Amino acid sequence: MDGNTYLKLLERRLERYFDNKALVQDELLFSLVAELNASDEGYFLVHSIKTYSVQHNEYLFVKHFPAEVTKDELQPYLELLCQRMQQLKTTTEHMSSLFALVLICEQGMGEALKQELSKYKYHKDYCFSLKGWSDLAVYVVDIPKQEVTYNKAGRKTKQYFEFSK
Repeated sequence: MDGNTYLKLLERRLERYFDNKALVQDELLFSLVAELNASDEGYFLVHSIKTYSVQHNEYLFVKHFPAEVTKDELQPYLELLCQRMQQLKTTTEHMSSLFALVLICEQGMGEALKQELSKYKYHKDYCFSLKGWSDLAVYVVDIPKQEVTYNKAGRKTKQYFEFSK
């Protein structure tokens, strides 16, 4: 399997839940940008008496690297997503957002860098968590080894990105 085949597989897996967005006009080009917005509401007897409402969002950014990846190449992508987390507009109904950076590495990645990314953590609270929080999940898809490495924030949604057995 090569990187483009994996990207198509990923698009098929996510199309049911995520909306593909137009590619970002930033100086960094992504192979795929997708967004998921989910909400949940509770009612008392009738729909007009709402007891609670929460929103959960996921923002997915996929970058395909044809050559081996270095830390210097990754840093602008991590900084961009951290900046987007800082600028996220939230409401009192917002509970959580997950920003996911998926790195498709055609020629792999060094083990030291993989270990560093698996321990990477970035968390943002909005208004002392009254308006929710965000986490940054990082997934490294190593095409030659057919394995996916992820950080703690990416543990819940890792099944989207794993290779089929």
